[in-house]
Amino acid sequence: MIRTILVPLDGSTFAESALPLALAISRRSGASIELATVHEPVPTFAYQEWEAAAREWSESYLADVKDRVSASAGGSVETSIHSGRVADTLRKRAEGEGVDLTVMATHGRGAFTRTWLGGVADNFVRHAPCPVLLVRPDEEGPADLTGHEVPETILVPLDGSELSATILDIVNELALLFGSRVVLVRVVAYPVEIASPYLPHTVRMNQEIVEEAKRVAEQYLKRVAAPLAARGLEVDHQVVVDTQAGHGILKAAQERDVGLIAMSTHGRGGVARAVLGSTADKVIRGAHRPILAYRPDE
Repeated sequence: MIRTILVPLDGSTFAESALPLALAISRRSGASIELATVHEPVPTFAYQEWEAAAREWSESYLADVKDRVSASAGGSVETSIHSGRVADTLRKRAEGEGVDLTVMATHGRGAFTRTWLGGVADNFVRHAPCPVLLVRPDEEGPADLTGHEVPETILVPLDGSELSATILDIVNELALLFGSRVVLVRVVAYPVEIASPYLPHTVRMNQEIVEEAKRVAEQYLKRVAAPLAARGLEVDHQVVVDTQAGHGILKAAQERDVGLIAMSTHGRGGVARAVLGSTADKVIRGAHRPILAYRPDE
């Protein structure tokens, strides 16, 4: 159940692009909204003066945003100011008091002309303890903070693993809140060629492999769709054949003109640098629509 929504802001209209969708969810769920900003310490001789000025500015800015959006929320609207490395601080905040959903823009530019939300969103979604709803802002930012068209269709890419299916719980909740249709998609990849694709027997073999994979994928999607439909959702499914899963997902999203893509991701820490699964990474970077990403415990 969505009870608390965290919305990180950096003082830019880009960052505020997350607010219309966050407010739409709040109105339907009754969830409270926390508007949060983070000051990253700057090691200078005048740090105390800078910190005081930054905090004063942030308090004024967040109070103004709260005044503008409170009447459009379904629950209370609170503000918080933090200090530390931005992505790490937001992650700790999300872990600390049970944030159920974070809604944030993918790019922003803060009050001190430092790029903020682009890299922060990229880092945060790799380690976030809760689902993250990423909104790509328009160049001008949102014209109206209080209005947002709900997604009529939510596309959910699945690959047959338990990991990919962990997104379905929150998809179920959002679809019921918005009255959205859910489309389950599985991409079947072309087989890796080990012989000339122009030889007749190779063409026939590849066709047989693809047809069998499509049959298995179809059965899988029907099994997943059944319990969702039993909960009262309108559910459709589609098997896509493509050389790359990410490209196939983006193509399906465009063809169906979906309002939201929801998918599970995975991350890897350590020296290798935390990375999203390559498919999720491609979809997040290539889609021009909101993305709901969730990194479950593996």
